[in-house]
Order: sequence, then C-alpha cells, then structure tokens
Amino acid sequence: MSGPATLADALAEVAGRNPHRPAVVAGDRTLTYAELLRRADGLAAGLTGRAATVARCAADVAVTVVAATIADVPLLVGDARAADDERDRARSLFRADRLVTGDGDRLTVEGLTVAGFAGLDGSVAGDADRLAAVGHHGPPEVPAGDGPAGLGLSTSGSEGWPKCVERPWPAVTANARAFAAALELAPGEVVACTTPPHHSYALCGGIVTTLVAGGTYVALDQRPGPRTVADAVDGHRVAVLLSVPLLYRWFSTAGLATRHRPRLCVSAGAPLPPEDRRRWTEAVGWRIGEHYGTSEHGMLTLDTESVAGSVGRPVAGVTLTVDPAPGPGDVLVSCAGPPTRVHAAGPPPGPAGHGPQPTGDVGRLDADGRLHLLGRRGGTLNVAGNKVPAAEVEDALRAFPAVRDCAVVGAPGPGGGQEVVAFVEAARELDHRALYAFLHGRLAAYKVPARVVVVDRLPRNVNGKLLRSELLRGLAAGTWR
Repeated sequence: MSGPATLADALAEVAGRNPHRPAVVAGDRTLTYAELLRRADGLAAGLTGRAATVARCAADVAVTVVAATIADVPLLVGDARAADDERDRARSLFRADRLVTGDGDRLTVEGLTVAGFAGLDGSVAGDADRLAAVGHHGPPEVPAGDGPAGLGLSTSGSEGWPKCVERPWPAVTANARAFAAALELAPGEVVACTTPPHHSYALCGGIVTTLVAGGTYVALDQRPGPRTVADAVDGHRVAVLLSVPLLYRWFSTAGLATRHRPRLCVSAGAPLPPEDRRRWTEAVGWRIGEHYGTSEHGMLTLDTESVAGSVGRPVAGVTLTVDPAPGPGDVLVSCAGPPTRVHAAGPPPGPAGHGPQPTGDVGRLDADGRLHLLGRRGGTLNVAGNKVPAAEVEDALRAFPAVRDCAVVGAPGPGGGQEVVAFVEAARELDHRALYAFLHGRLAAYKVPARVVVVDRLPRNVNGKLLRSELLRGLAAGTWR
C-alpha cells in the first residue's frame, strides 16, 4: 500500500498527471483534481484552531477535508439534517471554534462561539438557557493529552451518550488506502455512493478512498432512487456502487435497467438479509458484497467474494478478534497508527489505546477468517432473572426459512417483568406453530419469544440501521399486536 503520505500529496500527484480528471461529481457540480486542490489550498490558508462544517454537498465536503489535512487542523463534519441544538452539542463536544460554510461558489471561515466551553482566548462562551437547551452541563470530557489533528464525526456510544470521535488524519488516509486496495480501485475508476457525506461510509469509504486512489467520486445522496442510480451507472460508467440494504431492496423491486454493469456493489450500515441478497441476484444480477466499518475505526472489512452472511475479511492494518473465540462473542478491533480520540458528555470514556477495542457488535469468525455479524451488544434482555442475548434469538429466527429479517426487543410483560418480543419480516406466509417448534429446538424455553409480530418492513434510518426505539414505541402505543 505504498503511496503519498498525505491526502493532499495524493491529490497533487494525480493533479500533476491528470489535472482535468473529475475528482468529485455532485449533481451538476464537477470538481477536477486541479480545481479541488486549488480550492483546498486557498481554504487552508484561513483554517486554524478546531474547525467544523456541515455536510450539505459532497464537493464542498471534499474541499474542506483536503484543506483541513493541508492545514493540519481538526475538522468536525456534521449532519445537514440535524437540528440546531444537535449541531451545537456536537460542536461543543468537539471544542470547535471555526465554522466553514459555503454558498455553492465559495467556502469561507468564520469564528464560532458554542455554549459550554472555553475559547482559545480563555473566555467562556454561552448562556445558561442555550446550554440547558442542548442538554450539556459543563465542559466535555476529553481524554487527557493532545493528539494529532484528525477527522471528527458525531456518533452515539454503546450506552447512548452522544459523542464525537476524532480519527487522526494519518490513520484516515492509511485506512482509506487499505480500503481502496481491498476494492482493487484503479486510477480513473468511478465510485458512486448513495449515502450522505457526513456518514463515515460515504466520507471515508467513499470520498477519501476514491481520492487516494485517483478515481472519481459520484455523490447520489440527494436523490438516491433507481432512476438516478441507473443514469449514474451508465453516464459515469460506475465501477463500484456503495449503498445500504434498504436501497438495494428498493432497487431489486424497481429494477435497474442499464447498459453498463458495475464490477462490484457494496452493502453496509446493516446486515444484508439473505432474502434481499437472493432477490438482488435474481432481479439485478450485479456482484454484491458486504462491508463493515465504524465511525470510531473506519473501514474494517470487505467481502468481495459474495459469501452470504459474511462481511468479509479485515482490510490491511486492521486486526479483528472475537471474545470468546471464534464466537459468538464481542467483536474487538485493533488498528494500525495513532488511536482515535473520543470527545464525550456523560461518563468519561475509557482511555484510547492501541490494544483491542470493543466495537459494540456481536459476531463470529469462520474457518477462513471471515467475520459474520450477529447483532449489537447491549441487547441483552433480562427475563425472570435469565439473560437473553437478542442477537442469539435473532440468529435463530433468521435460520427459519420463512423469516427474511427480524428484530428482538424486551417489552414489559406480566407482573412488571420483561418478555421477549420478536418482529419478523416474512418472506412468505408465516406458520407460527412451525416457527415456535423450530425455535424450541434451538433455544432454551426462556429465550423463545413470548410474542412474534409480523410486519411489512422493520423501521430503519436512511443508512439502513434498525430503529428498535420505533418498535418499542409502537408496542407502548398498541400499534403492534
């Protein structure tokens, strides 16, 4: 994985050879490598302190990220759809004091005053009413010691506390180069992505990965429908398509009539249900694999062999283990390079280190070293004093032929205790008696769901992640029977 040490160096190398090659295409905007580097150089001249931006356009995000690497300053990339209070909270946690904004033609840097932390001049900004509104009661907890500047992303911890993670720029670049190698990206190839650019999947796995490889990134997040994707695949001759299970399901149903075929489609953000994989293969037929990554650690695995149920093997620089081995157990990750820093409210985060770090996911490793994800840690239910891992119950449910996808939650049961409730997407008519007999053959009696609710679609966010909170709200409101 040899190559230029920094993202800016990689761009300069491409711009020197192919200055007019498109680097980023977002709607009707196209930035060549020469233009991207020129704009980033100009913006970097005014970047100091700790910066923040809002990811409204992939082209502007690319310029701002490259500028931040040139200036070697931390940069928080925020969600354009977030409420003002959410943005204020994230900027406060990140200690941002500069804001990069754009109007489509130019990017500018302005001073930023965010409630609840001391600015560089030592003054404390903010007022009590605003501070209370964003739910932040004092300076953010930040691991001791200054580390290298890096890319900041907002996420939520396994305990539900909001946090910002800051991945050092060298680690971001090295990991993107490893992912490009796993994708076998060649200079000039086109990568298209349907995910908004504030997501790690699009920003690191898409934009940065494509740029270090000298390719062209096509943003499809504004209107990621079947027609838009089909037109982009043909119009740009897309080599790699990055999307999420929810959209692959839509594309399978609607169809993608194209003359050109991407050589690889990648699904991430949530496991790709076997029924959706089968439907995609039958309806579209393009090669599809799964990818696993986290905001804290970047791109971790890639499956290019289309092995059902697997998210593939680790990319270079990443070591994955499962405790207890080979699983099911907690998925742990070790990454080469400087560690990620965490800026969090609530309880102080544990010290970042180079050793294995928990991802919050549960999985297993097969004999060939491929990772199979089984669910999220923290989904352990307490049923009459018995511990019931939701991931184990979901794994058993998915093994039943008529179950396409499922989710297990703990709901209030008789006597104030917790009972197991399963929500199921059925591939065909569900025989409840056969399902229960099947589950009793695989699970202890106390792990078998007290109720099985058949739904048309499990609620998911735009990135395909399951919204268990919506299921619980529906149970409380009597929506699910």
